Formats: sequence, structure tokens, C-alpha cells
Amino acid sequence: MSTESSHPLKPVSSLGETRLDRRTLMKSAAAGTSLFLMSMGLPAGTTLAAQSTGELPADAAPKEEQVFRIASDPSIAKTMNFYEAVYQRPGVADLFSESLVRLTKDFEIVPGAALKWSSSKDGKTWTFELDPDIVWSDGNPLTAKDYVRTFQYAADPEHAWDFTWFWSGDIVNFTEATEGKAKLEEIGVKQGANPHELIFEMVNPAPYLAAKLLYSWPISDAALTKYGAFYNSKPETSVTCGPFKLDKWTLDQEIVMSKWDGYKGKLNIPFQTIINKFAAPAQSYTIYDAGEIDYMSDPAPAELKLMEADPSKKGEIFQGVADFACLYFFFDVTKAPFDNLKVRQAFSHVIDRDTMQKQIWGRQAKPAPSFLAPGFPASDTEGLKDIQKFDPDLGKQLLSEAGFPDGKGFPKLTMTVRGGGTPVEVATTQAYGAALKQYLNIDCELQTIDRQAFYADLNAKPTKILFGWVSYGMDYFDPSNMLGVWLTGGRHSWSNPAYDKKVKEATTFLGPAAQRIKMFQDAERILVSDVPAVFAYFITTIQFMKPYVKGDALTADKNGIAAIHFPGFSTADTVLEGLYVTKDAPKGRS
Repeated sequence: MSTESSHPLKPVSSLGETRLDRRTLMKSAAAGTSLFLMSMGLPAGTTLAAQSTGELPADAAPKEEQVFRIASDPSIAKTMNFYEAVYQRPGVADLFSESLVRLTKDFEIVPGAALKWSSSKDGKTWTFELDPDIVWSDGNPLTAKDYVRTFQYAADPEHAWDFTWFWSGDIVNFTEATEGKAKLEEIGVKQGANPHELIFEMVNPAPYLAAKLLYSWPISDAALTKYGAFYNSKPETSVTCGPFKLDKWTLDQEIVMSKWDGYKGKLNIPFQTIINKFAAPAQSYTIYDAGEIDYMSDPAPAELKLMEADPSKKGEIFQGVADFACLYFFFDVTKAPFDNLKVRQAFSHVIDRDTMQKQIWGRQAKPAPSFLAPGFPASDTEGLKDIQKFDPDLGKQLLSEAGFPDGKGFPKLTMTVRGGGTPVEVATTQAYGAALKQYLNIDCELQTIDRQAFYADLNAKPTKILFGWVSYGMDYFDPSNMLGVWLTGGRHSWSNPAYDKKVKEATTFLGPAAQRIKMFQDAERILVSDVPAVFAYFITTIQFMKPYVKGDALTADKNGIAAIHFPGFSTADTVLEGLYVTKDAPKGRS
């Protein structure tokens, strides 16, 4: 991720019978083969990172002192399995199985559990060859059966997975299975000619699939059957095929995991122990400053100022863009008063983003006049900046034209906010609520509910949230991901046939990349103009890392960004390969 210039994955212009494996990776990288890079969704000229050797630098602490500590919110720590619950995982959850692909810090897609993959000419059928060396800690091999069972479990309506939208309408029969209209074994994830061949059947051409399969951490078929979905919450039932095993999970205190000697994957991670301490987000800086954790992100503005003011700590500050997240205020456009476009437009013209940046956000965010952040493919912030510009006089005029002069007769309004938000989020929602009163004479009460309840209400059909605040960041590097959240039937109640048509056509388009990007930009203009949301800011994430944690993961990428890159501490990236503890670390860290 980057602040201004990312390394986005470009769309595929032609598919053919492309095959990807480790030998091809290195050979193609050396030769700069454009077809290979494009088949991965990468621009020509991309080079691929060499495999880490796993050897520690000369300044590294001894092996037994390679301990890394982070913190996460105990209120959302329920499971280690992504396909059990996405929004209820602690920060170290994704180290117990292998995703099919990984991202390097330059946003290159490289093999994970899959050694190679190929697509049919129409882009609808994809075959992945699994690494036959990878095994689970219970002795079972990792096979296509585990992935098949995982995707079937995700589609099971009795499970009611909290991320079903991600594959709905994409994998054959996935949506139908979630609705009980198709059998689980009918979804388009199947074993191929042998136990290590995995096949995905897609509804439409899917040039983005390899990137999307960053989220493919499998659940163990055997452990799911024997112990149930929460088998990774207890050391005595935990099963891993990833680089770490669970040693201890003390409720509301900490999770301790250590390197698993039986790991057969390709990641070479220096850390021998990883500790996840439980602490509310507001406590993160306190325990970081006390030396109880080694890393934190999203500090409060005052906390960042304290770090910046201390010359000895400036080197601990890193900045990136995480997942290119946009934070915004949204409306249920099917209900009054937000079924009136002029009301929504009025709301969009009273957010003073420039002042908010100076007074609230600082380095932690940039104004978002639109949805796609600078650097993300198809972003057009400059071209869209005037549509929702700060113009309170125009806002007052539009509200009056909508039948609410000076706010008179406007119904009682509540803004619903997720619990666990960062201090910047809290300050932003309060400031916007005050702006509604100042410029439109509308009283707005802020209501904070826990995250699980919030997302349940948001995703209910019809939605139970009239006016709220939420964020959305990319899951894979393609505009179809970000813009897809606004398609009819998705996260929000807004529905626009013209928008749907443009996004869907662009998503499966196999022609010239520039033409595909223009199609997405035209769609975003419709989105911003119809105002289903007031876009507030793009996150430019601030991270703190103790000076005794070093490594390639903290050096600048091709875009000059030196920070922990998305998705973070998991097997879906190479971050942990690029970190180690130096000899300067305090002794006895735990």
C-alpha cells in the first residue's frame, strides 16, 4: 500500500492457457515477460522478490529471543478461522493454514499453497495445483478436499458466514447454496484429477481470481468434522498446516503461538514466538509506550504528536495506506428523507474535509471527495472532486428545495456508528454531526453499537441502518472489488442500473486495460453523483514499531513506502519473513 502511488494489479487483457509456477515466476521475472505479468494481474516491468533464505542477519538476537508481540481487541477475538468468521478474528489469526497465493510487499501475486495455476481460454475455469509437501499437524495432508470443504462451509446457509458476499455471484452455485437453492457439493469448487488438483468454476470470466484468492485460508476438513468450527481456539484441539501452532489462549488476556516444526510451506519466518495481547484500541499506545507490545497502528492524533515530539522515537513511526480504505457516511436511500437526492446532496456539501484534515486527521488521513483512493486502479479523485465539494450555502439551498428550509420539519436523526472505532473516527463523526447542526440546522444523535450488531443491521435486507458511518478497504487489487460493494443487492440499499451495468461489464472485460479502467471511472462518477454516501477520508495508516524490530518489511517498496503492508501478519503475504528482533531488544520480553 502507498500514500499516493501504489503498485496496483492491472487487469488482464488476454488469458489463453496461462500456467504459473515457481520456475516460471523466476524465469519470467528475469526476462520481464509481459504476458506472464499480465496473467497475474501485474503490469509489465514488475520484478518478483526472491525467496527468503531464513538466515538471520548479524545483528539479530538469538533464536530463542525472536519473540514478536502485538495487541488486538478482545471483543472481536472469537476464532482463528477466516471461513468461520471474518470480523471476529484476532490479529494473529491467519497463521494456521496456507492461502493459495501470497502478496509480496510490492503487491506481486506469488504462489502460496498452490505451486501453479492455469485458466481456460474463456477465463471461467481455473485449476490450481497444490503443494503435495504441505501437511496438517494431525498428520493429514493438505489436499483439495480441505479447500472444497472450506468453501462449502462458507456457503452453508446454516453457518451464515459473515463474508458470503465476497464469493456470491462469482463462484458457480455459491449464491444458490447460501440461499438453500443448490446443494453444497454443487458449488464450483471441486477436486480435479487427483487430491492435489483444485478447480474453481466461475460464473463469468474472472481475470481477477488469482488476486481474489488471497483469501483462501482453508479449514481442516478432518478437524472441522472431529472438533467443530472453533477447533483452533484451544491448544488441545488446534490443527495447523501453517508456520505456527497454538500454545495458549487465555480469554481476554493473550494468545501465545510458537513455530511449528512440522511446517512444510515456503515461508521462512525468523520469529519463534508470537504473542497477541488483548487490549481495547484505546489502550494500544499505553502498552506500546510501556514496552509491552512491539507494534501498533492507528494511534490517536495526540499519541502521534507525542511520538513526533520525541527525537528518540521518530524512527519508530511508519506510514502507509493499508488497504486503500475509504471511510464514509452512508444513507438508506429507500427511506425518507434520504430517498430524496437533494437531501443527500445537501449532506454532501457540509463536510469540510480540509479543516478536518488540519484539526483531526493530520498525517493519518487524506480528504476523500470520491470512493477510490489515489494510487488504486481507476482512481479519479481529481476529476470527481467538485461533485461533493464543501459548499454549505449550496447545501442549505438544496435542503430547502427538498422541503426542509433551515432544517425545519426534518425528522429526528440518528447516526449509527460501529464500536471499536479509532479516535480519528470518533472525532470525525462528532465533527460531522456538529456540521449538520451548524450548516443545516439538523440535530443528529450519535449511536454506537458493537461491531457484530452493526454489521448484522447493515447487511439486513432491508437494512436496519438509516444513516451510518463505515469504512471499506480493498480485498484484492482490482476496481471490481471496491466498486462492487455498491452493486445492487450488496452492502448498501442503493441501486442504480446504469452503475451496475458499467461495473459488471468492466469486471469481466478482457480487452485493453485502459478501456477497462475508463469503464470503472465512468461507474464511479455515477456513484459519487447519486450520493448514496458522503465520502470523508482515505486512511494513510500510521504504524509504530519498536526500534529493535527490523527487516526488509520496514524498508521502502518500489513506490517508496516503508511500512507493514496489507494484509499484515499472515500467511497471505511475506511480511513476517521480512522482520526480526535485534540484539538491542530488552531481555525477557513476554
